[in-house]
Amino acid sequence: MATSKWQVVPIRDVCLGIYDGPHATPKKRSSGPLFLGISSLDRGRLSLNDSAHLSEADFATWTRRVVPRAGDVVFSYETRLGEAAIIPEGIRCCLGRRMGLMRPDPAKVDARFLLYAFLGPEFQEVIRERTIHGSTVERILLTELPDFPIRLPDLATQRFIADLLGALDDKIELNRRRNRTLEAI
Repeated sequence: MATSKWQVVPIRDVCLGIYDGPHATPKKRSSGPLFLGISSLDRGRLSLNDSAHLSEADFATWTRRVVPRAGDVVFSYETRLGEAAIIPEGIRCCLGRRMGLMRPDPAKVDARFLLYAFLGPEFQEVIRERTIHGSTVERILLTELPDFPIRLPDLATQRFIADLLGALDDKIELNRRRNRTLEAI
């Protein structure tokens, strides 16, 4: 399959919206909705083991711009550039500092394919080319992200590729868990 024949579009054309959260950190709690930080991003998956929680009042404040929902792609736009994951079913969360969210348009893009394209070498190069090297952290401008080009096949091909890569990813994750269990034993 020749990816050179795939269509190149700005990300804005396949998303219903691109958002970020407040530029602050709430008081952490031991329970309540999850507060996703960039440390929650782990090789294309959300790692919730070390995620903080916040109060219901803070959750209302932190979700004024957007309430993350299943299928949204979250990503880091500062420090750990190029990291991303999909919000899974069944979690109630908000975006932390330096976190952005793309809400895929299901009529135009498969959410998992968008994640894999984001994590892929071609889009990672786009991120590298557009990285601002500041005095404290590297970042991309969230205001420019909607213009970043992304290469996409037709929706049926996206779904086929996402299903295949998803199955491989699940197998890899299962093997990682088994290895951790064996090491612990």
